[in-house]
Amino acid sequence: MDPYDLGLRCGIPACAWNEADLNVPLTGFVRLLENGSSAGRDPSFGWEMGRRFDLLALGELGEAILKAPTLGNALLTFSRFLRLIQDTSELKLAVEDDLAILSYRILDPDIWPRQQDAEFTLSIIHTLIEACAAAGWHPAALTFEHGPGRAEQFWNERLGVNCTFGHETNSIVIPVAMLSAPMPAPDRTTWCRHADLLSHALIKRNRARPMAARVASALLACFGRTTADQRTIARTLGMSCRTMHRRLEREGTRYSEVLADCRIRVARSSITQGRKTLSQIALDLGYSDQSAFCRAFKQSCGVTPSALQTSKQFPTDR
Repeated sequence: MDPYDLGLRCGIPACAWNEADLNVPLTGFVRLLENGSSAGRDPSFGWEMGRRFDLLALGELGEAILKAPTLGNALLTFSRFLRLIQDTSELKLAVEDDLAILSYRILDPDIWPRQQDAEFTLSIIHTLIEACAAAGWHPAALTFEHGPGRAEQFWNERLGVNCTFGHETNSIVIPVAMLSAPMPAPDRTTWCRHADLLSHALIKRNRARPMAARVASALLACFGRTTADQRTIARTLGMSCRTMHRRLEREGTRYSEVLADCRIRVARSSITQGRKTLSQIALDLGYSDQSAFCRAFKQSCGVTPSALQTSKQFPTDR
């Protein structure tokens, strides 16, 4: 399998393999992993690629992760600055009681399928944790948003944990005590220097992004998790509602238009995947009820959600 040829078919230029600073669109990268799996007839392609991935390929971000004093510092650095290389994805570290949960998902609903990307990313994280863990370590839990791809028994035996599929996000769960484990080659001075540079780069990148794109990312991160009202979105972006509206107006759009577009994109993707009922989709997207959702969808797409659902041979709500 020629990586150059495979990359070209996915919209990735040949020079991308030799130029570390060249940005590759997430859509092309996800397609590359999916096509690599299909071409090699290997459902574990993404996971194996993640095991071999050198974090230094991420440049300053990779260096910061590897030089972090503890595993917790490394995971927080990874989650905070992933947006510098993937601004349409989300990596979060949360602590619940005695467990630490690192979750990953692509926010762009139009990027699907993305099974190999999810396994690639969680494999990188799994390998990073493994380097700090005692021999025989296994995660407390591992979840994926997609189907298993191959027998679940394969995953359970290989990773020593009961992997589950069809979740809202991809996540790896570890005991919270592991966050204090030292990294293999810590260097606090180097880590702090890189983290400071990455912070400035993130601020600069956010300021350069169109306001509509920033609002859309914030909305997509909220859907299905928390209320996506204007005040919440503005606060997430670090500004007042008035400032957010003013900046959107300068770009020739309005908050309501960005919200409507994001809702329809997520709805169309959810219906196509067939994992949720129409009532659940309406609830996740913040519509007052299913009828309001159906009217908005038909007005935008020219077809009702149930008609699209039926055309995809998925069961409709009753």
